[in-house]
Amino acid sequence: MGYVIGCLVAALSFLLNKTFVKWIGLKTVITVSPLLEEATKTLFAYYLGADILAAHITFGLVEACYDWVQNERTGVKAAWFSLGGHSLFGAVTVLLLAVSGSIGLALAGGVVAHLIWNATVIRLYA
Repeated sequence: MGYVIGCLVAALSFLLNKTFVKWIGLKTVITVSPLLEEATKTLFAYYLGADILAAHITFGLVEACYDWVQNERTGVKAAWFSLGGHSLFGAVTVLLLAVSGSIGLALAGGVVAHLIWNATVIRLYA
């Protein structure tokens, strides 16, 4: 179930992120996107009783494929960053959920990790 959620949420995030980029601009990547992506992956998986980490990794794999296809020059690097990043965000979320028992705290940790990751990657590579 986590794999299905990861795929569906990746498609939903693609559409929503595209809309937010039109409204807000590229700031979406370090503002709205991390919250949107982490909330949808984590909460759908949590409330449907699915594997949260599998949803995150699957999302990262779908995003990695998209990144790879979209850009010949930097696509491979972007793909690895997508897969690695979303796997990390999932691990942070699952760890915080296990330690605290709070889905809210776990979600917040995943969002913060995602925000820091995006800001760092953009600062270093954009």
